[in-house]
Amino acid sequence: MRYNLNVKKYFSYFPDFSLQFKAISQIDFMKNTAKKQSRIKILSEEVANRIAAGEVIERPVSVVKELVENAIDAGSNTISIWIERGGKQLIQVTDNGCGMSADDAVTSFERHATSKIRTVTDIFGINTLGFRGEALPSIASVSKLTLVTKDAESETATKIEFEAGKLRNVEQTAGTNGTTVSVRRLFGNIPARKKFLKSDQVEYKHILNYIYYQSIAHPQIHFHFYSEGRERLNFPVVNTIRKRLLAVFGSEFDKRDMFPIQAETDGLRVHGYIKGLEEVSGGLAEYRYLFLNGRYIKDRIIFHSIRSAYELFTRKLRLQSGNTLPSFILFIEADPGSIDFNVHPAKLEVRFRDAGFIHNFIKTTLNKALLGYEEQKFNHVQQTMKSPDRSGSLTQSEKKIFNTLSTNSRKPTAHEMKALYQPDLFDKEESRSSEENTSPAATTDNNFYRRLNLRSEEELINPWQLHQSYVLIQIEDGMLIIDQHAAHERILYEKILHRIHGAPPVTQKLLFPIVLDIPPILRETIPPLLEENMDKLQRIGFSLKNFSGDSVVIDEIPAELQEWEGGEVFLDILKQLQEEYKETEDFRDSLAKSVSCKAAIKAGQKMSRKEMLGLVNELFACEVPYFCPHGRPIVIKINHNELEKRFKRIEN
Repeated sequence: MRYNLNVKKYFSYFPDFSLQFKAISQIDFMKNTAKKQSRIKILSEEVANRIAAGEVIERPVSVVKELVENAIDAGSNTISIWIERGGKQLIQVTDNGCGMSADDAVTSFERHATSKIRTVTDIFGINTLGFRGEALPSIASVSKLTLVTKDAESETATKIEFEAGKLRNVEQTAGTNGTTVSVRRLFGNIPARKKFLKSDQVEYKHILNYIYYQSIAHPQIHFHFYSEGRERLNFPVVNTIRKRLLAVFGSEFDKRDMFPIQAETDGLRVHGYIKGLEEVSGGLAEYRYLFLNGRYIKDRIIFHSIRSAYELFTRKLRLQSGNTLPSFILFIEADPGSIDFNVHPAKLEVRFRDAGFIHNFIKTTLNKALLGYEEQKFNHVQQTMKSPDRSGSLTQSEKKIFNTLSTNSRKPTAHEMKALYQPDLFDKEESRSSEENTSPAATTDNNFYRRLNLRSEEELINPWQLHQSYVLIQIEDGMLIIDQHAAHERILYEKILHRIHGAPPVTQKLLFPIVLDIPPILRETIPPLLEENMDKLQRIGFSLKNFSGDSVVIDEIPAELQEWEGGEVFLDILKQLQEEYKETEDFRDSLAKSVSCKAAIKAGQKMSRKEMLGLVNELFACEVPYFCPHGRPIVIKINHNELEKRFKRIEN
């Protein structure tokens, strides 16, 4: 930085001597400052491009997302995706959309060059998936990119090549209408970014999930997906969303108690499928899809409205949903002018002009749908109960719905009240549970303690169950509250890990082997995992073998899996295993977490005093008794001093 000052002219502005002296001092200060190097600089185009690419291109699936969305915006009805090594080595997307002319193709690599918006007001009325004009320059700056495109008016196609953000070649070539973009060696010029990528299998799974939700959102488009030269997915054009859902999830979709909903009001429409009240806590992550104007999003306001709609029913029927969302596949269509998509780099989050209206409309719609579902189930149970030989076919939720609705208008019977009463909470010596006293061992133990004038373990700990979900026990300086599901999950998790590392398995033989069909959404990831880790599955108690194609035969299972449900639990384990493995990439840990979660005692399950004592003893024999395998707390301690303060017996 240099200051070329005309001192004579500068002094002419200060006729007064004192002012001239101050001016001389200021000139000296500016000259001295100029000698120092400036700390604020304008970044080079290369650095700026890489920073921008970091916001848009996080991993290989980010590239697939940008290119597929461009293809959808171009009006394509066939989109093909090829990848190698989870997208690290190659990503290629081909479409039969409108394509580009030679001039447009070159311009598209300029930052913020787009055909989708023109003015500021266009940002608040977006009807396309892309609009910022950042995708192609961002991808080109971190890879070797080749684009071949042709529109209907051009006689030849245009081929453009970039490497590490630098233009290498532009030429005319033969080609059909549409666009093909090939991206090789992603982050090859940025080793530091490349080190943060996960394994090929994990990156492949992210891309697979993306193609699943785009295919669900756009049944009018034929999607092909190839990995390592082999076709993995092929979803032809269908005329209904339901047909596409069956293609993605298979016949299992009909077994998951999903039912359709639809509602419409001024400028807003919602339709899709939501889960009924069967096993609300068992919703699969793969079944949670939310689309707004054809775009996959994750919105806290809408998620809260869904959770609120179910809350009334889970409380009324005493269903344990935890803090998880039930399964849903919802499509929301709203006026583009009421939505702002320009609030997230990946456009996954949105801002609504009237969020309260959206929340109330979705909550009300789901509430009405669930009320209708509940009434339908009640009527079904009434019809079923008329045939005594069919009463065993009722599901748990149907029984709860029937019992809840049929008892709302009457008082509970003495027998029902007795079932709720836990006498040992109040009577320590006189009252005892009849079912426990029938055990000869229990009677002998109690008599032994009484003869020695000692208190038994039951009397000392005095366990009690709250809401059939939490075990309360007395300790020397207060009380402990134990989450029964999380506690049992921790116990089983450590047992399974010990078996994987050599402890003998405890198994149960099935009376008849079960043949299970692996659903389409698991076929591309689960079979290779099972085949590669068959020895670990055998160590924990599973005896598996491939039957044919996508079927597996099971004839032996771990003894802890009490509720086998005809093999459906194994499919749930596989789904959770897929999600766990995506996060940890440790098969042993993922397997232990998945099996222990499905085999553990559920919230809402009644336990005897002996079972509660056994749970407590096994829990505190664990290496890590205070946290479940997923990191949630198992035990909460309330000391005697805190109770005294709460009841104002002592001063704070």
